[in-house]
Amino acid sequence: MKGIKLIEEKLTTKKKYFVEFEEKRTGFLAKEVFNNGTKKYYPFKEKDGLIEQKYNGIVRITIEPEVEVSSGISFTESRGFGFTSPKGVQNLFYFFQNKFPKVKEVIISSEKETTLNRTKLTLNISDFEKLEESTGTFVENKKNEGNTLYQLILNKLLPAQIDEPEKPEYVEGSLGLYLDKHSKISFSADETERLMEILINSGLPQETLISTKSNVDIVYIEDILTEFKKILEQVTDTTTLEEKWHQFFKKHAWIFSQIFSFPAIFLDDKVSVGGHNIGGSKDKIVDFLYRNKINSNIAFIEIKTHLTQLVLNSEYRNDLYPISNQLTGAIVQVLDQKNTLLKNYHSIVGNSAESLNSVCVVIAGNTESFSKKGQDVSFELFRWSNKDVIIIPFNELLEKIENLLELFKKKSIE
Repeated sequence: MKGIKLIEEKLTTKKKYFVEFEEKRTGFLAKEVFNNGTKKYYPFKEKDGLIEQKYNGIVRITIEPEVEVSSGISFTESRGFGFTSPKGVQNLFYFFQNKFPKVKEVIISSEKETTLNRTKLTLNISDFEKLEESTGTFVENKKNEGNTLYQLILNKLLPAQIDEPEKPEYVEGSLGLYLDKHSKISFSADETERLMEILINSGLPQETLISTKSNVDIVYIEDILTEFKKILEQVTDTTTLEEKWHQFFKKHAWIFSQIFSFPAIFLDDKVSVGGHNIGGSKDKIVDFLYRNKINSNIAFIEIKTHLTQLVLNSEYRNDLYPISNQLTGAIVQVLDQKNTLLKNYHSIVGNSAESLNSVCVVIAGNTESFSKKGQDVSFELFRWSNKDVIIIPFNELLEKIENLLELFKKKSIE
């Protein structure tokens, strides 16, 4: 503002400064300087030749003794005092006064903690500096985004003269602001992979990266265990339950690699072994098809439920129990799927895998449900006599995942 001058008035305990505008006294109190070093500023602006209060709510900015404010607040009378705009502080306080219209004074202190009461906001100088840094990051981001958008618009209009915009450089602190702004964040698998790639290329020490990766793995596995145990709580065996398990294993297909003694690659789920290609919708269907990463051999996986009966409750003789029809049926089913695929091998799989001596797996039941002496022995005798089919109860699979979690936790501690 041009034509602004402050007229000093000396009092016993302080000096008062009033605004003179175009050589006319306005009577507007602009500043007070107390003998103890406290300074009070009353932000003002010129409107239609008159001097008036700059903000609707905030009347006074108080700077306590020994406080040095290097930026964020203007102490120049020609600018009318008040909060500055380059780093976004001014816009933040416009927002603040709309939220808290009864607050009339902002105090910057070096000793007092940041507090808010009915009419006063007290800011410790360190908090004020953090506030300015955060708003500055926001403003820089908006500026970069705006410039990129403008160039993109012009590029579409004049592609021969205007190049496509380069991706703006990341402004330090942006991610922190984003995380603070959102209450719940869930990343897709692709986003997680990109974030890990960014971390790896960020220049962070290797020890930090390893620790971060281990912590991410721990949280991920803990979430999977929670989901696994929740499905285990269901007590009614239905086709819906079997589909729940199918979708769970499809979502977390890596779990099957804990079953095999070789690195396994997921090929597809609900595969038609009697059709013409993977993903067919008729003939005999295998739940999951895997491939040995080393020799490309195929593995068939049949999923039942944790409530599938493994052995009958009626004793055969001397603490021995017959195997249930549900389990033997599942075994015959997966062996039949293997046999059918071999007959239609090249039309279904092509050259993407081999079938040398394919592995068959049935995931079913829960050995912890055994209530009679001899049921566990009967099951184990039957299980290990089956050379062509691996039988994995759900509780054992759960234990494998829990062991993996413990392994990650040990690595994290080390």
